[in-house]
Amino acid sequence: MATITDILYFAAKTSQFTRKELITYLEEQKQIVSPNALSIQLDRLLKSNELTRIERGVYSLHTTSNKNFIAFISDEIKQLNLQLKTQFPYANFCVWSSKTIAPYLHNIPNLNYIYIDVEREVTESVFDYLNGNSSIRVFLCPNLDDFSRYIIGNESIIVRTLISEAPLQIIEGTNTPTIEKLLVDIVGDIEFLFLQGSEINLVYTSAFEKHNINKNKLLRYATRRGRKEEVEELIKINKL
Repeated sequence: MATITDILYFAAKTSQFTRKELITYLEEQKQIVSPNALSIQLDRLLKSNELTRIERGVYSLHTTSNKNFIAFISDEIKQLNLQLKTQFPYANFCVWSSKTIAPYLHNIPNLNYIYIDVEREVTESVFDYLNGNSSIRVFLCPNLDDFSRYIIGNESIIVRTLISEAPLQIIEGTNTPTIEKLLVDIVGDIEFLFLQGSEINLVYTSAFEKHNINKNKLLRYATRRGRKEEVEELIKINKL
C-alpha cells in the first residue's frame, strides 16, 4: 500500500505533479493504489502543510517541507528492516537504496542497490542471514574488483560496515540515513564511484538547495570517515 513517505519522496523529485502522475509512479513502484486511501493521504498532507495544491489535481511540496530529507523507502526495504530488527534486535543498522540519490541527478543511472549498513561486529552474521533468505544476490563489503565484476548493472544487496555515531533517522519505523550521512558516504565509497567529478558537485549543490543541512553534523561524520578535507573542498568550490 502506498504510504505518505512514498508520496513525499515522489513530490521531492518533481517541482509539481498531478494525481495521475503520482498514481503512475506508485504503480511503477509496484505499490497498491487505492483511490480513496490516496485521497485521504493527500488531504492529510495538505492539512499538515507538507503539500500545497496549485490547482485542482495538481500538487507540490510546501516550501518548508522541501527542506526535509526523506530516503527512498520501498516495501522491500521495509521488509528487510523488519527482518533485521527481528533477527538482530540489539544491532545498530540502516537500510537504504541507490534510488535515494536520484532526485539530485540530471541523468539517473540504472542502479538498483540496497545498502545494509550495520555494526562491524555483526556484518558477517547479517550477510549469512540475508544470503540464505534473499532471492537477490548479497555481497559483503565488496572491493572494487567485486563491484566491477559482479555488481554493476545487477540488482544487489550490499552489506556494509556502519561507522560508529553515523547520523541516522527513523522514517515510518525504518532505520535510514540522514542527508549528512549520504553526502559523506558518496565521497569515496566504491558503490558511488559513478558520482565523481561533476556529478558529485551536482549532488552537493542540489542537496544544499533542497534541504537544511547541518554542517557540524556533516563535518563530524566526515571526520570519523577520514574525509573532512574532501567534504570541506566540495563545500568550498560549490560555494555552499
